[in-house]
Amino acid sequence: MKKRFSLSFLALLMAAALIASLTGCWSDRDDSQSGQSSSQSASSLPESSVPDPSSMPESDLPDASSIPGDDSSSQQEESSEGSDSASSDSSAGEGSVAAMGADFQEIGALSAESLDWGPGGPVDEKNRSQGALLYNQKFGDYDALFIGPEEPVVYLTFDEGYEYGLTGSILDTLKEKNVKALFFVTYDFANRSGELVQRMIDEGHVVGNHSYSHKNYSTLTPMEAAEDLMKMHDFVSDQFSYEMKYFRFPSGNFNEQSLAVVQQLGYRSIFWSFAYKDWLTDDQPEPEASRQKVVSAVCPGNIYLLHAVSSTNDQILGQVIDDIRAAGYQWGDPNNL
Repeated sequence: MKKRFSLSFLALLMAAALIASLTGCWSDRDDSQSGQSSSQSASSLPESSVPDPSSMPESDLPDASSIPGDDSSSQQEESSEGSDSASSDSSAGEGSVAAMGADFQEIGALSAESLDWGPGGPVDEKNRSQGALLYNQKFGDYDALFIGPEEPVVYLTFDEGYEYGLTGSILDTLKEKNVKALFFVTYDFANRSGELVQRMIDEGHVVGNHSYSHKNYSTLTPMEAAEDLMKMHDFVSDQFSYEMKYFRFPSGNFNEQSLAVVQQLGYRSIFWSFAYKDWLTDDQPEPEASRQKVVSAVCPGNIYLLHAVSSTNDQILGQVIDDIRAAGYQWGDPNNL
């Protein structure tokens, strides 16, 4: 992915950035808001709070902030350390961003409106989230995926904001059941738990980019978002000789600008079509009820989001895999997303 660029192109890019900033094209947001997604995502809206997409105007998209992409109070503390590391090395990733040739002037003209993904809302006759289907249509041009193709295949993804001592056991279960998963890792996780990242790679799982600093990307300018993503990309490439290609937004918060950034950097944005409140390590859901919830949500193309800090998930994972297979579904290879 890393390409060399000419000095003349760099000069052109810097000139375009200067013009964009002077004309107000770029999003000008307060960085002090970043890192607050953990506390915001602790809100708990009922699933019925999301309106029926069929009755919504196109601009009124579902807000399912009751189920974040990943967060707990502990994770917020861990992620803040990653943010400190990011600020101390602000130049990292800049060369890779420039080498990709992203058109930041064009990106800056896109919407900077912050959007949250839960998911939520009603399901169709095939048990698929209508919100996920709607977002697939609206943001598919940016290679954003909220639910997979309409076939009896489902996908398993985990968010790894930090390690809680359960990832090894989860990997054991996946190996036993012959299931490949997509693990979205932050810098904090990859830096502290390199042996687990290497094991994921060695055992055929897919490692995805969950950002370097775990900031809310809607609070960043397109250039800041690009630098953060590429800092994480370069770290994993350098440490593990592994090229990531999938990105998941911290807490599921995004805007049109950040979707375009991810796409132009050669990544695909992977969201999810099922998640539940499993990330609070000191308030874990009851295992049997959770198993039933996960299994009953099965549908064609379902992308499951589970948190690897959940002891409940660790406990029920093997049975969930068996139950969903018994329902006539296959566990897909995330490389095919």
